[in-house]
Amino acid sequence: MSFPSSIQVLDCRGFDEITLNLFLAPGVSPYLETEEFLLDCEMRADELPRFVRRGLLEFQVRSNPDGVLLLKGLPIDPGLYHVQTPTNVERSPDKKTFVSERCLAMIGSRLGHLVSYIQEKNGDLFQNLAPVPTDEQVQASSGSRTRLQFHRETVFHPYAPEYLLLLCLRPDHDRIAETTCASITHALPLLSESDRDLLFQPLYRTGIDYSFGNHQTIKGNGPVMPILYGNRHDPFLNYDEDLMTALTPEAEAALNSLKGAIASVYRGIKLDIGDLLCIDNRRTVHGRSSFTPRYDGFDRWLQRSFVVRDLGSSAQDRHPGERIIRTEF
Repeated sequence: MSFPSSIQVLDCRGFDEITLNLFLAPGVSPYLETEEFLLDCEMRADELPRFVRRGLLEFQVRSNPDGVLLLKGLPIDPGLYHVQTPTNVERSPDKKTFVSERCLAMIGSRLGHLVSYIQEKNGDLFQNLAPVPTDEQVQASSGSRTRLQFHRETVFHPYAPEYLLLLCLRPDHDRIAETTCASITHALPLLSESDRDLLFQPLYRTGIDYSFGNHQTIKGNGPVMPILYGNRHDPFLNYDEDLMTALTPEAEAALNSLKGAIASVYRGIKLDIGDLLCIDNRRTVHGRSSFTPRYDGFDRWLQRSFVVRDLGSSAQDRHPGERIIRTEF
């Protein structure tokens, strides 16, 4: 695996047997007894080594200039190399153990609370990402032969996640696929004061994601918003390269400046088996380079989870006792 030297890494390859057993010891199913599974994972996370708990706490409180944290070499389900990559990116019927789901839930519990969206993978908390033959040119996680453009996850959504977790179960055959990330911390110094002024104003309209029903990839059919918000010198970022439009010519020029800045500062990370990438979805946009799938049962396979800091904010759009956000678009 390769990654830029500045990316913050927590190296988990040296876990002792007791720590490994936190992930490997059997428990309830995350799909049949979801809340019990999540509570159990949170208790297990309390016993993780101090350097892991400290690193995740610092990332939650302060983030970092890149807005990403990489946990390298987490344990993966025994015998996973015999399990084929799911072709329909739904749950794998052949994956009988839940170590990868436990990795996502344990790490996610140190950042906040796992949630899902009813429009994404039937509302699963643990979602399989893999290439789909009919989606090769689509701007979605199921695409492959086209670059997935930079975006904040569900930028249009009133309850967008603060963190995105990506766990690699299997890299692509050619080991060329990169998860691309660009933080506003690095892009901001490349923007003029006038561009910043415009980007802080509600002069931009984003679109609804493909996976949420926008199959015609219509631009600008979502809410109006500013692109930058929060502290002027350390802002958060709303951005979707593919679906965001500007409301005035001046705002469009500022949007193009931001697009160029992001293209100048992005980092590419090649994830390997057991690597879990935590992305601060408020500060950092992400995408993916193109790659060539073979559809032989062993293509690139990631699992994804979403994390929010405040579970209560979406309560009106969730059924009591569940994590699925059901906002309609």
